[in-house]
Amino acid sequence: MGRAKRETPEEAFENLRQAFDTLKANHSDPWCWHEYLTDEPKDDESSDSEPDPEAELLMPKKRTHLDRLKQHLLTCVTELNRCAQAADTAYFHMCCTPEKMKPCVIILGTSGDVDEDMLASGDASPQKIMAMLQAKLEEANNKIILLEAEIADLKGKLCESRFQAEDRWQKWQTTAMLAEETQMRLNEMTQAFQSMSDSRNQLAADYKDLYLRHLRASRMMIHKGRQMLRDQVFKCGKKENLFYSFHGFIYTLQKEKEERIRREHEAQRDRVEFALRNEVKFLLGEADRHRGAVQRLALETGRLKGDRRAFALRLMHKNRRPYEVLEYCLWIWELWQPIRPVLVLEKSLESEQAARDATIQQLVQTTQQLPPLAERIDKLQEDFVMEQIAHDVTKRELTAAGARLFSELVEKLRVHRSQELAVLHRIHEVDVEGLKERIAVLEREIAEDKHIHALKGMVVDLESNLRRALDRRKQRAFVVPPSKDTKCPQCQRENLFRSWKGMQQDGASEADMASPVGGEAPPLLRPSASLGSLSTKGVSPRFMLPGGGPKLTAIPSPEKRATYSAVWR
Repeated sequence: MGRAKRETPEEAFENLRQAFDTLKANHSDPWCWHEYLTDEPKDDESSDSEPDPEAELLMPKKRTHLDRLKQHLLTCVTELNRCAQAADTAYFHMCCTPEKMKPCVIILGTSGDVDEDMLASGDASPQKIMAMLQAKLEEANNKIILLEAEIADLKGKLCESRFQAEDRWQKWQTTAMLAEETQMRLNEMTQAFQSMSDSRNQLAADYKDLYLRHLRASRMMIHKGRQMLRDQVFKCGKKENLFYSFHGFIYTLQKEKEERIRREHEAQRDRVEFALRNEVKFLLGEADRHRGAVQRLALETGRLKGDRRAFALRLMHKNRRPYEVLEYCLWIWELWQPIRPVLVLEKSLESEQAARDATIQQLVQTTQQLPPLAERIDKLQEDFVMEQIAHDVTKRELTAAGARLFSELVEKLRVHRSQELAVLHRIHEVDVEGLKERIAVLEREIAEDKHIHALKGMVVDLESNLRRALDRRKQRAFVVPPSKDTKCPQCQRENLFRSWKGMQQDGASEADMASPVGGEAPPLLRPSASLGSLSTKGVSPRFMLPGGGPKLTAIPSPEKRATYSAVWR
């Protein structure tokens, strides 16, 4: 790693100047402490709402004026310490490099109005500085006058540009609304025109088809009627035929009239029901217009009826030749047939006109509601932007509070680390002192040859441990030695158990006792000193050998061998 950069005297005095500026801007000015004199804002939370413990735990707590004042005072102490450290460093540099006193003092003497050139000119007397400041003040006043004139001009231009922008904005909004409304109306009118054209073409085609069918049917009926009249009716008297024909015609006219009245009532009922379902309020407000339309239609209907009747009278007056009664009936029937579909089309046209008027009224009402909706949308957008700004401000405040808390935590960790290093250094010194004392004790014991005596004791202990380990490595005998008694043919277990178990000798295992020595099998008993003194008379039969000998067999001393078998300890 390279060497650290050495601080120069100019940098030291710049740090001192920066510390002074920070202390003045944040702590020494009176208005820095005015914010703690205001009343603390109260919480806007309503008392009716139920408190949420989790939300209260996660929500950041707003600090009071007292907490902020304490933090401000601690920061002030830190800045004062920083100024003191910077002053100590500057004092050190002045002691080491006194030839740089003037540039360093110029750094401390500069301010917003007094620059380095004024101090470095040589004459730093108050009169000279005041003269320079007066010249700068006059220059600044001239600049201020020019800037004020420019600001006034810009204000006028700004007002004019704002007025023009507002006017253009209003015109643009009006134009945009009109364009949208025009497009909507044009689209709806185009669709309505297309639908009406399609329906009109369809009606014309249907009318033509129906007319051809009706013409063919009427001709067929006329032909069949003539045949029937020729074959059946004309065979009777003329007066009777005329009577029945007239009454039949009257009956037909009555049925047609009743059917027409019924259809008119049904159409009127449907129209009224449609109007009441869609725009009852509008129709109530526009009663006069509908009343006039109904009167106009009634007058037009009466006029058409009068015109038809007059036309019929003129035709009858023009053609005064004596016609037969049946011919009159036939002419009346032929005149009536074209009128029937025209009446139907007139009723349909009236229904379509009523539906069109209702749709136009709905369009007008919708158009009237567009400006309030636009204003409402703009208001909601403004509220949304304000909420976003408030969210960003809160986020920044939380970030600043987190950074401040993190800096405090880092400072505490640094202090704790320094204390921990001091404690570890102290522990290390204590350990070093203990090791030194132990080294001194060992040197003294080495000088007194105590380690030789300790090694002798260790050698004896190691030999005893080795001997004991060799004894433990020998194989152990079974708990109960096997015998030749009868066994179960299924589980291969002995049926009888012995009432005693062989005991191990001191220092020897059962495997050593069971090992053959000199070609003879050892006895199953281990005699003690008390048994050796007994005679044959005092020996119990249970301690005798199976052969019934008079004496106990002596147990030969087993040969000690260093054998090893893997046995779980």
